[in-house]
Amino acid sequence: MAECGRGVRMRVADPVWDDLVSAALVGTGRRRAAEWPAEGALGELAARVDRTDEAVRLLDLAAIVMVHRRAGRRAPAGAPPQPCTEVDPRPSVPEPARARLRILLEGDGMDFLPEWLALARTAGLRAPESELPGLLTAARSRTDLRAVVAELAGPRGRWLAGLNPEWAWLTRIAAGDPDDPIDLWRHGRFGERLAAFAVLRAADPDAARELLARTWRAEPAEDRAVFVEALAAGATAGDEAFLEAALDDRAKVVRVAAARRLGALPESAFVARMSARGRACLRPDGAGRVLVVPPGECDEAMVRDGIDRSSPTGREDHSWWLGEVVAATPLSVWREVFGASPEEIAARALPRRFAEDVREGWARAAVLQRDVDWARALAGRGAPTRLLTVLPPAECADHVARHIAAHGLSEALQLLTNCPTPWPLSLGDAVLDAFATAAESGAYPWSFSGARDVAGRGLDPALVDRVDALAEGDGEWPKAFRALAATLRYRATMRAELLGG
Repeated sequence: MAECGRGVRMRVADPVWDDLVSAALVGTGRRRAAEWPAEGALGELAARVDRTDEAVRLLDLAAIVMVHRRAGRRAPAGAPPQPCTEVDPRPSVPEPARARLRILLEGDGMDFLPEWLALARTAGLRAPESELPGLLTAARSRTDLRAVVAELAGPRGRWLAGLNPEWAWLTRIAAGDPDDPIDLWRHGRFGERLAAFAVLRAADPDAARELLARTWRAEPAEDRAVFVEALAAGATAGDEAFLEAALDDRAKVVRVAAARRLGALPESAFVARMSARGRACLRPDGAGRVLVVPPGECDEAMVRDGIDRSSPTGREDHSWWLGEVVAATPLSVWREVFGASPEEIAARALPRRFAEDVREGWARAAVLQRDVDWARALAGRGAPTRLLTVLPPAECADHVARHIAAHGLSEALQLLTNCPTPWPLSLGDAVLDAFATAAESGAYPWSFSGARDVAGRGLDPALVDRVDALAEGDGEWPKAFRALAATLRYRATMRAELLGG
């Protein structure tokens, strides 16, 4: 076989091609390409080649043969895919729910797709086969939907994902438990290897880590990062050396993942290093305040532990380094340093210059370490609203309801966005009370359009009668309340289609 052009292979045994190749090798001055007895359109085209220059004639004939070969190649018939043989015992969603899902996936009401999926999962149903392509495509760009879509898609979804590279995300998270994890680890695709690694890690954490170490250098960077995160399951002190080495990885995504995993090993050298840095930055001043001493520089050791030398948002260097150190310090350190509870520590006065950096660092640490006590202490002190995700759902709702009762809806949008839906009736009542107050005050409805949209997704549909009462009369506010009531009825119908009743 000889390579001719990119991806085209030609049989050298062809006498016409053999003759052209021979003439080219010895040179047209010594050997002229023979006349070849082609008939039909090909022969007519060859006959028109200019004969005044033998070298040009040879190249023209070669071009004609190559184009002819390419045009004459038939694409091989693709083998049909193997059918999906695994049976999903769950019932499919009822037909009205399937039709609703089609509407949502086509873009009309996409905001309600997460609730539809959650309701279907609660009902123990599987996604309809006809809508699987649309679901897999939607979850490709909505990573927050992937886990529930993978669960509802079941074995047929995994089968479909194997036929389309654009749906490969599903094979990464839903490969299932393999029968032979060692073989699958060696020969499977990434999603299958990740599932095999999880099984091996559950059986023998150290042995699984050693398997990963053997293939580590050959793994792509993104895959290395995912495998590092997978070490969270069955984490042991034996992981430390492997993760310390990963701090020197050439890919930042891997270094960040390694620092995160090391931070979860309480006895690790990484935790000791970050604790020492934290203690050097914050301590009591003897007068009930916090003495703040930001890092004087960001040395190589800090960079290796995941602290960037400059802020991506342009924050002043010392403030940036301070926030990064505080965020990476175990929260238990501050109990030791200050000899006080999180509530008491958070209440201490901070230097104005660094107050935001310290509180934001504490908040990031509370979210990362899932520390409810610290989240509770910081939630009411102007800290980031993502702290609410650490609180139990009922406590989160109570906190937001109190905030709304005291301050109204003007600053509540981000708080409401971080509350799990559907909201408890107590929070729903607080939101509707605030809407009623805003309407009575003469405020413009459009000023609260964002909060109203969030309320449409968060309010319990059981509150629709109260919304109807607010919608009585004419004007822009009653119009806005009628739209809100229509949204709640839409969700109530969606719920009935999936859950009955």
